[in-house]
Amino acid sequence: MDIVYPLSKRYCDNFTLEGEEYNKRIFIIDNEDRKPIGLVVIDKIKWEYRNCEIGIVIYDKNYRGRGYGKDALGTVLKFIYEDMNMHLVYLNVVEENEAAVNLYKKFGFKVEGILRDRYYKNGRYYNIIVMSKVKGE
Repeated sequence: MDIVYPLSKRYCDNFTLEGEEYNKRIFIIDNEDRKPIGLVVIDKIKWEYRNCEIGIVIYDKNYRGRGYGKDALGTVLKFIYEDMNMHLVYLNVVEENEAAVNLYKKFGFKVEGILRDRYYKNGRYYNIIVMSKVKGE
């Protein structure tokens, strides 16, 4: 997702409300206490081609690396393939985010390519990895 940290609650609220107006689905990731800790976005839904883009962010740093992203990814993929009947899901991830890249690979995502110097943060450019997964892979 094209999100730069840190995220404010106001930003997330506006982003969620805005999603209702566009061809996207937004889900809140919450912890055991039902506190919102992140978002899952299904975006660029192309019903005619049966594909879409996903993005997952755990914006509360205290909950990163604790399995919430894995659970959210498994849940959203099941929803996309079974309920939305999509054929292909794709995503973009910053190359240096090794934890996310490895998680996507565990779920069967394949690297399609690299977008060089596509993301700029803190005075530095980063490559973006484009990944996708076809239903049944």
